[in-house]
Amino acid sequence: MKKLKNFLIGLLIVALALVIVAFFLPRQVHVERSGTIEAPPKVVFNQVNNLHTWEKWAVWNQIDPEMKVEFENTGVGEGAAYTWESENSNVGSGRLTITASEPYDSIATEMDFMEKGTSSGYFLFEEVGKGTKVTWGFDIDLGNNPADRWMGLMFDSMLGKDFEKGIENLGVVSETIVQEGRPIVEIVTVPEFNYVSMRSNIQFENTSTQMGVMYGKLSNFIDNNDLMMTDTPYAIYHKIDGTMIDLECGIPVEYKTETNGDIISGIMPAKKYATADHFGSHETLGETHQFIQNWIVENGFELVGSPMEKYLTDPQKEPDVSKWVTAIYYPVR
Repeated sequence: MKKLKNFLIGLLIVALALVIVAFFLPRQVHVERSGTIEAPPKVVFNQVNNLHTWEKWAVWNQIDPEMKVEFENTGVGEGAAYTWESENSNVGSGRLTITASEPYDSIATEMDFMEKGTSSGYFLFEEVGKGTKVTWGFDIDLGNNPADRWMGLMFDSMLGKDFEKGIENLGVVSETIVQEGRPIVEIVTVPEFNYVSMRSNIQFENTSTQMGVMYGKLSNFIDNNDLMMTDTPYAIYHKIDGTMIDLECGIPVEYKTETNGDIISGIMPAKKYATADHFGSHETLGETHQFIQNWIVENGFELVGSPMEKYLTDPQKEPDVSKWVTAIYYPVR
């Protein structure tokens, strides 16, 4: 009996010692890992900025294929979030939110583990040669719980491995996109702008010729009225019916002005778009259009208007079609 009593007293002393020591252990835990990916910052950034793609590279998202995920605020960019629920004890339930998003530079996140508390994280993207250095960081306040303080000693070794594997997976995803030449679709808001434009129903086979005629008339109008072009020309495909296209060609200008005849002047309101750049000949623009259309559906957006193309390369100044760049925009919500 005396031995049992001494044993219990010993256990109590050890337990008390562990509690006391725990208050001297770090309350704040920081975990950080870095890696280099052979892909541009724009490509890598967008695989993190779009929460729909996390299942392709984040380690925790791959542990339980049956995990239930619901996206909030479209799941893309600042303010986007997703909640997850899993019966796997290593995954559990929680909510991840993108609290800040600076294109191609950094992303900040917050993870709510429900009764287990919250943590903050971040991703930094730095261009290194033709690749990107990615830094993934994590910070958590363990509070005053002695058990959590002791667990905190293992966070770096446990989470560090997951971060390293996650960056490795992110590299595979990003580098594959580059190798396959897939477009990068982003969500942007184009601010309102003044414009002059012309709109006409034309035969599909005459598109290039008619666009040249309309842009020529618009350029002459701008010159004759001392207007200043403020951005590259654009075209809006209002409707395609068989071989006929309801096409509007426009040029952004510094202010709205009086017009006559076929030329219109107005203000294009600010809109949210799903956008991607097309590289190469205009003859293959349809492939990038289709890619964006599929992306809109797959990521839960709704199309709310007609597509617009902005011609970032002047064919008269750059004869090499492989160097042509066309930005394609689809209005969404």
